[in-house]
Amino acid sequence: MKKLLCLTLVSSLLWSCVSPIPIHRFEEEIPKLVPDYTTLDQWIAHPLKFDNSDLLPKNLLEDTLCLDSIDVFFIHPTTYLKGDQWNADINNKKINRKTHNSTIKFQANVFCGLANIYAPVYRQIHIHGYKDNNNGLKAFDVAYKDIENAFKYYLNHFNNGNRIVIAAHSQGTNHAEKLFTDFLLENDSILQKVELAYLIGMPVHSLIKDYPACDDPLDRHCFLSWRTFSHGFYPSYKYSDKIAVTNPVNWRRNGAASLYNSHEGILFRNFKIKHPKSLSAVVHQGLLWVTFESFPMQKIFERNDYHIADYNLFWLNIRQNFYERMKVKVEDEKTN
Repeated sequence: MKKLLCLTLVSSLLWSCVSPIPIHRFEEEIPKLVPDYTTLDQWIAHPLKFDNSDLLPKNLLEDTLCLDSIDVFFIHPTTYLKGDQWNADINNKKINRKTHNSTIKFQANVFCGLANIYAPVYRQIHIHGYKDNNNGLKAFDVAYKDIENAFKYYLNHFNNGNRIVIAAHSQGTNHAEKLFTDFLLENDSILQKVELAYLIGMPVHSLIKDYPACDDPLDRHCFLSWRTFSHGFYPSYKYSDKIAVTNPVNWRRNGAASLYNSHEGILFRNFKIKHPKSLSAVVHQGLLWVTFESFPMQKIFERNDYHIADYNLFWLNIRQNFYERMKVKVEDEKTN
């Protein structure tokens, strides 16, 4: 694991051997405390407290990008990898610490200084739940209900008319997609406030015509999605041209491979942006294929599935595009 790009540990679709795992029926599950989103303790990231989403990489401290009146509702991926319950305990300090030091620090922080970041603690499903179509789906419904409740609480108590962006990864993306289909697409006035969505790390088809996949680098009111693999590799799970994919280097849905010169660098485990101009990406059959140009110790970092690095590989490209994409509305308002 230390050799996987030296990046943060986040949930993966790789089915590695972890122990223990839940083996009981979901109906026998020990009841879990329901999150209380009126307290800051139930938010792993929140503008009213200092957390790892407030940190910029060590060599990017002079970053001057700034935007106003934007909220990012971030849904973190699976960090519950070991345990004997189908749903995580929201007060499990070890899991919450792992979430804080991994996905919040290396994914949610891409919006640091550009938006208010809200990330709820939720009763996430055990990684093993993805292999159990019965118990896993029931546990997923519990986790999703927390996300929906957190988002509704955010809307009623924190939003204050700000522009909304939804960002997620892996399990978080599954919940975000359900949030769209079960809640947002049923409430047009709220949907219109969601200007962008990052549905990363899972196969996502176009939601509906009212919220399509983004086509161009400055599109808004649309979603972005990709799953990263080495060039030429096909995963064992879903891939097809019907799955929406955005190239997070040139921000196009298809076309030629991006230029190495357009890549801004990788966020590594040492919390530094390194090796700009080292990566080219191309969209192929619902996948994002990447090729690396030579850099020191490259062989140590290579693998077929870069799921854990879906944000890290393009961290600075994501940040700079977010700024360019979201400042468009601000400039239009100033012009008018």
